[in-house]
Amino acid sequence: MPSPYLPTLYKARKVPTKQVVCAICVERTRGRTQLVRLGYGVAVWLCAGHGSREFQVQRSGRDFVLTLHQLWQAHGCLTAARSKALSAHLESLRAANRRGTPGSYAWPDLRRSLELAYARGTATGTAIAHVSRAYEAGPARPPSPRTLYRWRAERRWLATPATSPPA
Repeated sequence: MPSPYLPTLYKARKVPTKQVVCAICVERTRGRTQLVRLGYGVAVWLCAGHGSREFQVQRSGRDFVLTLHQLWQAHGCLTAARSKALSAHLESLRAANRRGTPGSYAWPDLRRSLELAYARGTATGTAIAHVSRAYEAGPARPPSPRTLYRWRAERRWLATPATSPPA
């Protein structure tokens, strides 16, 4: 026969009584809780473990978001603001993990001008020296010499008619 005892906060032992319990741990809360603001006017009290950055970004934030989403849904308090806050949390992590455009694709004008130079017979060493001089003081790092060799080896100018680079 199953035990008639079900866990509640009323009889829970070792639960801090002078502070709010963790929204995730509830009756198993240990230590201090902290208020974590998620945006859209949404804030939640979490223990040190659940409030940590490590937990919030674990599995691209899906553990954190799914846990809070299902808790709020079970309690009947999943509001539009809470849903937006959880979506924004996931999106912020996606944006942080998004890679920028790889080096050779971030320099399309340079690539076109070098391909024109290659089509006219310019040596790769000369192109590398020109790129190094032109961009040595700039804030951005130009494509590597290996990339410039690859651009020459791909010979894309043969497939498309040679045109002058955009001014």
